[in-house]
Amino acid sequence: MRGDATLPSTREAKLLGNFRHPFIVQFFASFLENKDFCIVTEYCEGGDLHCYIQRQKDEGKNLTEGHVMEWFIQLLLGVNYLHERLVMHRDLKTKNIFLKDGILKIGDFGVSRILAPPDLATTITGTASYMSPELFSNAGYNTKCDIWSLGCILYEMCSLNRAFDCPKWIKLVSLIVNGPSPALPAIYSAELNDILQRMLRKDPAPRPSAKEILQFPYVTCRGQVLSQWLQEVIRQDRKDSIDEDVARITAAMYVQHLCLC
Repeated sequence: MRGDATLPSTREAKLLGNFRHPFIVQFFASFLENKDFCIVTEYCEGGDLHCYIQRQKDEGKNLTEGHVMEWFIQLLLGVNYLHERLVMHRDLKTKNIFLKDGILKIGDFGVSRILAPPDLATTITGTASYMSPELFSNAGYNTKCDIWSLGCILYEMCSLNRAFDCPKWIKLVSLIVNGPSPALPAIYSAELNDILQRMLRKDPAPRPSAKEILQFPYVTCRGQVLSQWLQEVIRQDRKDSIDEDVARITAAMYVQHLCLC
């Protein structure tokens, strides 16, 4: 990392270090080691979701819908937590989802962006197969890009294949921007496939937010037990309200702006 790039990264790491959620990899510390910017997080002994899916594919074993829904709801709750705090992950993919004690945790915030509405991000970043259509336009994008990526992850958990995959960049972009959205294998319910199709809408405006998806009847029904457990965990662990988080992030952004001017 260039010397002039370390200061903003350090500030952002400290902001992310304030997050506490059971479905987000916990951040402990960051430091500079020669030219490397290092971060210390909790250890996830189960590896990443990409490797887990690959093992299932090699063994010819699909995940049950109950299993998929449990993990999907965990990711929705983690993404909603970030979005409520004005953070876009921008690189959600199976390799950035980690397993610890049988649950999923979102990690690797290297290209995350703090976004104060109604601002839009314009930098093209992330992993091509999980990028949303609006990232390839000049119109800007917001947290709905994470919902698209999460839809790609949902499809991958069900089909054991990527939703959009092509070795040639131009064809991949064309597939994402103009191609049809893939449907789930027939072993999964029409309700789950409907959720996927809504997440993979080309236009980000009607694409539902994580909070809205959590309120879908099919998701609510499946997530009742998990929600009760999560509410108790958050009640014990959460020290700051969302408003306090937003105020702290806004203040930090203002200080950073003064330093860069």
